[in-house]
Order: sequence, then C-alpha cells, then structure tokens
Amino acid sequence: MKKIITLLVCISLKALAQLPETELFLANVEIKNNLVKVKSAEKISSHKGYNNQPCFINKDADILFAADVMSDNKTHICNYNISSKKTERLGITNTSEYSPNLLPDKKDFSVVMVEEDSMQRVWVFNLPKGDNKFCLSQQTDSIGYYTWLGKDSILYYKLTKPHSLHALNTKTSEDVWLCDNPTRSFKKIDATSFYYVIHTEKQNTIYVYNIRTKKASEFALDNNAANQDYNWHPVLGLLKSEEGKLFRYSKDTKVWVELADFSSFGIKKITRFTISENGKYIALVSNL
Repeated sequence: MKKIITLLVCISLKALAQLPETELFLANVEIKNNLVKVKSAEKISSHKGYNNQPCFINKDADILFAADVMSDNKTHICNYNISSKKTERLGITNTSEYSPNLLPDKKDFSVVMVEEDSMQRVWVFNLPKGDNKFCLSQQTDSIGYYTWLGKDSILYYKLTKPHSLHALNTKTSEDVWLCDNPTRSFKKIDATSFYYVIHTEKQNTIYVYNIRTKKASEFALDNNAANQDYNWHPVLGLLKSEEGKLFRYSKDTKVWVELADFSSFGIKKITRFTISENGKYIALVSNL
C-alpha cells in the first residue's frame, strides 16, 4: 500500500509539473452589432505559473480561476475581485481543484477535485469562502471537464480510452454516453440545447444537441484541428480563439469572422476565454 501511495504522489507531482505556464487577462469590452470593441486589457494573474479556467461570479464582480499559487505542488481555486484588483485563495484543502463553475442557483460553486486517491469527481463549495464542501458525483470518477445543464445535470468529459462526452443526472446517477473524441469545449446554449465539438486529425466538427429530440445536428466546421477552445454567447453565437484573436462563426456565410484582436495587449495565444453576463468583460487565458 505504501508503494501505491508513493506512486500516486509521484504521478500527481508529474502532472502538475506538466501544466502549461499561463497568464490570466481581463479585457474591458463593448459588444454591439455582432462586433466587440476592446477598450482595455490587463494581466490580472499575479504569480508565474498556472493561471487558468476563469469563471465570472457575483454578478460579474469576481472571477474564480484555478492556480498553483501555493508551495504545496497542488492547484487551488482563487477569487479575483475586479473592483479591488485583489486575489485570495478559496477553501483550505489538501487536494488539487480545477474547473470552477457557478452552480445554476448562483449561490455556490463546483470544481473537479483530484482526490488523494487520484479519483477525479465534482465537488461543491459554499460561497464566499469556499468551505462546507461535499461530493456531488459519488458514483462518477475520471471527470476531466464539465459544465452545468440544469440544477440536477451536468455534461462531462470522461477520461476513458478514447476520451468521451457524457451527460450525468446528479440525483439518479443516470449516465448517458454522447460521443467519443470530444474537445474540452461544450456548453449549454439554452433550455433545450447545448453544443459540443468532436476532434479529428484534420478538423473539428461542432454539433448542436436538441435535448427534447435527443438528436445532434452538425452546426459548423473548423479546419484548424489544433483548436480546443470554443464558446457560445447568447448574442454573438459560436466563438473560437486562434492565436491572439477571437472569431465568430457566421451561420449565413458559414465562415469564421474575426471578432477581436488582443495581440497588442501582450496576449500571444488564447487558450481559454469567457464573457461576462453583462457583456462588459472578457477573461482570457494566454499561454506563454
């Protein structure tokens, strides 16, 4: 047993060492007529290392993100307050946490926790301090990424061979396989649909899934198969990042149209981005 625990610790340290060195930026923007005007953008991560997976909370007053801010060889959830420009770690744990997401009730937040026995499950933490945690997905392990569909359901990326996308009812533990070889980008569009992306060596194909009919239809293609980061905005529609730019997919012309260029702000390669509900901010992750 001692050898097994030592091996798991070594694997965990190795995984952390392989995390990309990233910086977190906050852009002040204006969205109008399917265009994004960038007013300003500044780096908000204060330490060198992993700063990733931003999520707006508290009516867009704060940003949760995952970072290796401590000297414990683990990744924890931090909160950045936009007004004060101060960052604090939330919750005191002996584990690594990733992918902070606001719950549908907007009162608490959830994470993927890499537990001490290497299980990866979704846990819920209370706001504002990140205490009183509990495991949401007791029967479901090997979760890489996830997003909320409703108060009792999530979409999640399962670390199978090949990787796969599933829908999970968190109350009944009913688990439905949706596809193999997804990218890490999938998200609820509205009450009856969500999108996901299937990756191949040559291209990525974006699908829209109708929850009522339980059918998926092809929505768009992206010939840059290296892309992993997409998003959906209620006004702008399907978005993607490429180098220091964001692009919007035009359903009419079926082409990707440049939406915003952040390269002049020192943002070299956008690997994640999210837009605040009020449309005033975009949080971006840039690889170094």
